[in-house]
Amino acid sequence: MWLAPTYDFLASDAFEPSSGHGFGVRSSYEFHVTPRFNIGLTLAYRLYPGDASTQQIGYGTVLKHFFSPRWSQNHGVYPFLDYGLLLQQSFVEDREGSAVSHDTRLGAGLLWRLPSISLFADFAAHYSRLSFFDRESTWIPYLETGAGCVFAF
Repeated sequence: MWLAPTYDFLASDAFEPSSGHGFGVRSSYEFHVTPRFNIGLTLAYRLYPGDASTQQIGYGTVLKHFFSPRWSQNHGVYPFLDYGLLLQQSFVEDREGSAVSHDTRLGAGLLWRLPSISLFADFAAHYSRLSFFDRESTWIPYLETGAGCVFAF
């Protein structure tokens, strides 16, 4: 289980008057497919505050590739790349309903395995496109960074 608070920068004005700077939390439950490859189910919550705040719930599948098979057993620092096929549901304050869009994630990060805990930091670019309420279809790309812990069950 990967768990991290996040900072998100929205590179679009699609949700004005919400801020382009948001924060949230992301979790992913991952399974080893091979010694270098994980597949995970992810769930995220984001809040863009402002005069009319925007909230998003993201969910989907993430594929994670490590460059060394030793990452899951040995202490050290291990880089990884990930790719996500996600959906997100957006809620804007003072508007009824929600909007659903796809969300494609491409990220990179580092896992630091210590004797008692595993920490990670990552950075990702997301591309989303949606038809939002009464607006034409628009793109809502955003950048996300997070840092957190990995818990083994």
